[in-house]
Amino acid sequence: MGDSSGRQCAFTFDPAAWSERTGTESPLYGDLLEDGEVWRCPHEADGDGDADRCLFHRPVAEKDDRVVRDAFLETIDEVGREPKQFIGARFGALALDHRIVECRDNHQIDLRHARFEGEASFRYAIVRQPLALEGASFHARPTFTEVAFEGEVYLNKASFEASARFFEAEFSEGVWGYKAEFADADFHMADFGGPVDFSEAAFESAQFRESEFASVVRFKLATFDEVTFSGSRFGGRVYFDEATVPEGVNLGKTVFEESASFEDLELAVGHCCIDLRKTTIAAGRLHLSDSGTLVYDLAEATVGDVEIAGAEAAERHVDHFRVLNTAFDGFDFGRYRKLLHERDWNIHGVVDVPGLDDDAGTPSAGDLESTYLKAKNGANEIGDTKAAAEFFRREMLNRRDQYVPTALDGTADPRERVAAAGRWAANSLLNVTAGYGERPSRVVGVSVGTILVFGGLFAAVQPVPPYETSIGYLILSLESFITLVLGGAEDVGSPWIRLLAQIEGFVGAFLIALFVFTLTRSIHR
Repeated sequence: MGDSSGRQCAFTFDPAAWSERTGTESPLYGDLLEDGEVWRCPHEADGDGDADRCLFHRPVAEKDDRVVRDAFLETIDEVGREPKQFIGARFGALALDHRIVECRDNHQIDLRHARFEGEASFRYAIVRQPLALEGASFHARPTFTEVAFEGEVYLNKASFEASARFFEAEFSEGVWGYKAEFADADFHMADFGGPVDFSEAAFESAQFRESEFASVVRFKLATFDEVTFSGSRFGGRVYFDEATVPEGVNLGKTVFEESASFEDLELAVGHCCIDLRKTTIAAGRLHLSDSGTLVYDLAEATVGDVEIAGAEAAERHVDHFRVLNTAFDGFDFGRYRKLLHERDWNIHGVVDVPGLDDDAGTPSAGDLESTYLKAKNGANEIGDTKAAAEFFRREMLNRRDQYVPTALDGTADPRERVAAAGRWAANSLLNVTAGYGERPSRVVGVSVGTILVFGGLFAAVQPVPPYETSIGYLILSLESFITLVLGGAEDVGSPWIRLLAQIEGFVGAFLIALFVFTLTRSIHR
């Protein structure tokens, strides 16, 4: 550090002044200082230039960056807490690429309130000490590409005015970024081995793509102007509660192994689409906004024991979730049975919001069949037979709709068109007569209608009513409906009457069997 003068550095740091200037409490309070105290630099004053200051607190223009770097590495290797204190230090370019930054004890390297005026570069470095950058300010780009942080990293209230690159950085312990401010934070493929807390942090742009989070993650009350977590994996609980979010949040292909919470989100522009496509959410809480339009895109996602909360209007609980080819693994449909019933168990409709796929509102019949098949399977897994029955009915309706284009396609092979028309007719008949085996009341209605129709046919074929009364046609129709062999108290010899009676008997036997099946199935449900 040059010719030592033996005098202590005259630099002092007044946390009260910093707090007044920034509007937030200094991280020195409660640790090094009490209210009203100032911090005094423990290092010796440098012999050159501004002689009452140490090398680390002299203006950047008066010192050589390489000399500062070498002095920094030499000083932190001294035993004790004070040698590692560089509070309020001023650095130009600090190049520690490929270095192993370690000390002979376990004290943290204290760079709180330090000012980095040049590029801080830690490419491929290994930092074995806890690193405190609370309240520090970076005015040029800091680069932490593929750095291995073996101790905790403290970024609380730090300010990154330029792009901060943490590409493929490894954080073995916790990362604390409470109220940190980032112009552009790039944590692409970063690995967080401990808890992560960016509560109340502000990100103009945040990239957490393909990152690994092993423990609890908090973004409570954080503010995002632009953010993506696509392809990331969260091993612990994740909290985005009360965060301010932009028009779109990219969480596609993300895995939430425990739970994710999105309570009381603030919508910066009045609407937001949270992209959860191809995401796995084992559990959590998806909260809907009481003001503005918040949509969760769950296309091709896997949804576990997730709770929907927030806005109470029934349509919001369904229309604000895009469900398409979504798998349900433990989701409890029973919580929302009333809401689903009011919408006739339609779970695929979604409100229009910027950021949602252009094709979100017009899924194909094939996609819808697959969607309701997966919903049915998910309901069956948890024993919710009522939901499974309703989703099965929706599945069959969408299967029927797939036959229409082929049947109406004039350029298709005639045999294919006939086959498609036949499948459509059979599917429609099963729906009308029994609601695909889920509506016993429809069988009763069709049976009553059949008896009345055949009663009218008997009246048209034989003007003289059986049993010498006009109600005899109805009696004859009822007798024919319940037996394959025409009997009764009066002999009816007309071959047309007998033909109609045998046809009705056949239909009646079919409907009676169908009623028994649907009734048994509904009781089982």
